[in-house]
Amino acid sequence: MRLQVDNQRMIAAGLANQNTIAFKRDYGTVSSTYFDVDGGTDRVFPSRGSAAVDIESGKMIATENPLDVAIEGEGFFSGKNAAGDNVITRRGDLHMGPDRILRNGENIVLDGDAGPITLPPFEAIEATRDGTIVIRPPGAQVNAPLVAVGRLKLVQIPADNVERGADGLLRPKNNVIPAADANITLNTKGLETSNINPIDAMVEMLNSSRTFEIHVKLLATAKELDDSTARLMRNDR
Repeated sequence: MRLQVDNQRMIAAGLANQNTIAFKRDYGTVSSTYFDVDGGTDRVFPSRGSAAVDIESGKMIATENPLDVAIEGEGFFSGKNAAGDNVITRRGDLHMGPDRILRNGENIVLDGDAGPITLPPFEAIEATRDGTIVIRPPGAQVNAPLVAVGRLKLVQIPADNVERGADGLLRPKNNVIPAADANITLNTKGLETSNINPIDAMVEMLNSSRTFEIHVKLLATAKELDDSTARLMRNDR
């Protein structure tokens, strides 16, 4: 029953974030644990395995914003949270922070090839398919070539090495950010939606609720049987 409550909490969190850019749903595994102690009765209990993150891509939506990007296929942006810890994310709604450092909508400082990308003054800015951030400096001709100011660090991390921290951000389980992968490309002027399917999530929620109710009824039935047995024993005396 406790595990079913955990499942409902996990599903509810996914539903609450179905409109969050590039959100990835969580899921957990349930396994059987054999309980055996000296002098005790052998029993099997359900146990929760390690939580996992479904890194399946969401849908792509066009925004025409030059700083909106979405990763095509597998991969992550590398970045730092407010505490300076290494994190990874798929969220590509980029903007310039008050310190002129490039961040995304989660306020993650995105890594470049040489650290955080600091943006100089510009008249126009955009991201290219390989993750390069280019600008048109103030006073430059409209048709002048754009100037590169940094390149986003795009990395490949296997699904079984991704976990969600207590702050809701994704991290490698081994806390190791690999080298940039030049094969990862971006879909520019667009964003990735969450991979939450609200219909599937509601079905999962209903199934989990029904399973919980069945266990409640089983407990009630077991208690009735115990009470009946106790009454029979008293009557026999």
